[in-house]
Amino acid sequence: MIEIGNLKADFQLVSTRVVKFELETKKEESDEIEVELKCDYDIEEIEENNEIYIGTVQFKAAFEGKKKNKKLFKIHIVYEGCFAGKKEKLGLEDFKNMLELNGIITLTHLTRSYIMSCTALAGFNPPLRLPLINVHKLREMKHKTM
Repeated sequence: MIEIGNLKADFQLVSTRVVKFELETKKEESDEIEVELKCDYDIEEIEENNEIYIGTVQFKAAFEGKKKNKKLFKIHIVYEGCFAGKKEKLGLEDFKNMLELNGIITLTHLTRSYIMSCTALAGFNPPLRLPLINVHKLREMKHKTM
């Protein structure tokens, strides 16, 4: 095995938290539920000191389940991550790019796990799954709207 010190990236996850989580359900079982998913992200802040950049990014997802025109459930989550990057290895633009790509990818995986756990505990059978997201396309679409 290879020592982790030789593999550690210059961009690291420092902490995470769920900023907001809402789950509303209606009592009705159906196999014919259409699920609509919308997602977005925001870079909340970037700070720096002599050695590192620190950046906070939020991934947002909203699910809505419908049968015909009747809403059956609604889920909204905002998952936040704080990331650090070594200034000796990364420029500010590189760090921003890593926040938008690596940071969002990390948060989508954490969000997926959280949503699956919460919906399983709420009685969803099967639990709701956040699909894999093309973060490059999400980023491209986000930049077009800015």
